[in-house]
Amino acid sequence: MTEQNKSPKKPKDLPFEAQMQRLEEIVEILDNGETALDEMLSIYEEGMKRSQYCRDYLEKAEQKVTLIQSRNS
Repeated sequence: MTEQNKSPKKPKDLPFEAQMQRLEEIVEILDNGETALDEMLSIYEEGMKRSQYCRDYLEKAEQKVTLIQSRNS
């Protein structure tokens, strides 16, 4: 795996903002199309995991906001 494509931490080890930044990097790598197919598949899989993590995180944040709003109403 090239240095550009290497992820230093597992998806759940990074905060939301870092997850989003890595997803942007992944999109750039995949759009570039200059990576070997096997590596692109691996990067795609990483992107899907990070994307799921972000969706879950945002869903939990939305639930928390709703709860806070309902307590203050």
